[in-house]
Amino acid sequence: MLQRPDAAPTPHDQHGVLGRLGQAAIDALTTPVAVVRPDGRIVAVNRAWTAFSEGNGGDPARTGVGVNYLAVCEAAPRGSEAGALGAGLRDVLSGRREQILVEYPCHSPEERRWYRARVTPVTGSDGRPEYAVVAHEDVTAARLADLRHHQLDDEVGQRTQALREANDELDAFAASVSHDLRAPVRHVQGFLSLLRRRLTDGRLDANETRMLDIVESASVRLGTMIDEMLNLSRVSRAGLRAEQVDVAEIVRDVWRNLTPGHEARDLRLVLHDTPGVRADPGLLRLALENLLGNAVKYTGHVEHAEVHVGGTCDDAECVVWVRDNGVGFDPRYADRLFRPFQRLHRDDEFEGVGMGLINVRRIVVKHGGRVWAESQPGRGATFYLALPTS
Repeated sequence: MLQRPDAAPTPHDQHGVLGRLGQAAIDALTTPVAVVRPDGRIVAVNRAWTAFSEGNGGDPARTGVGVNYLAVCEAAPRGSEAGALGAGLRDVLSGRREQILVEYPCHSPEERRWYRARVTPVTGSDGRPEYAVVAHEDVTAARLADLRHHQLDDEVGQRTQALREANDELDAFAASVSHDLRAPVRHVQGFLSLLRRRLTDGRLDANETRMLDIVESASVRLGTMIDEMLNLSRVSRAGLRAEQVDVAEIVRDVWRNLTPGHEARDLRLVLHDTPGVRADPGLLRLALENLLGNAVKYTGHVEHAEVHVGGTCDDAECVVWVRDNGVGFDPRYADRLFRPFQRLHRDDEFEGVGMGLINVRRIVVKHGGRVWAESQPGRGATFYLALPTS
């Protein structure tokens, strides 16, 4: 029971339900609170309740002590939050529900506001509700944060979609340009070859021969760049068909295709424990072809070249690594390795156009993984492919 035998009424508790101590306690609350009898009549409110009513343009005389709060709520339009609050209040007062929560907007001309009405019973010794406490909690901050979160999600989604469409258009453009450029470059190479054969009778001096060599070398490099751009576009646009893949089997097959032409070298593959991974077999093969091909290339000046391949798995990801004992690179510039047309060695040292590793990165990212490299000059390099386990 809320009422005390010696309770005296106060301006907000005209029926003496709370007494002066109880009234002082609820007046200290910043949340608007009203106490309602089973018939719906308000028997006590706190100062915050009165201020809440006045701040929302209401008349305290119509929402204060003595007013039938059930009648006020149920007079609201059907389907409104006030109607839902009235129905819930009746359920709590009748003992059908232990508590109700109704959230509703309560905007003012100056700001947007939201409140959550909470109704809880006060039971007597027989366990039946004798009163209900109605509290209106200001949840504006939480609601605005939620709205901002959803708005941010929408903005991120829209920008992601726009970026995806822009990337698709860029890939399509690169594929189209690369395809269209292949024919004229091949024409240039063909005519250069024909010109060289026709001018082998000594009509070219040393300087003219050197210039012809430069043009021919440049056309070959341009053709390689176009082919690599086309490969990159194909990787970007390729669908992903993930399945369980035996990495060791792919490595052995790629190595067999790489070693012809290197019989004179002391070149050895060391295959360590390698886990099976879930990946697109064709794309994973292309990534390993690039890494193993680079290992073969950058150990070209090493007397006893070794390429090691292995890997480990945990619950989150499988990491496959490819390590060589070649020339290595300065770790300060490791981030440049995975950018288009970026190389850390001169063309006269090692051939290439700097597109292989960007293909590797695209493949790994398409799988939801990550790629990185570690090295020191003259001490070889290790490349890591981390692929998610699921």
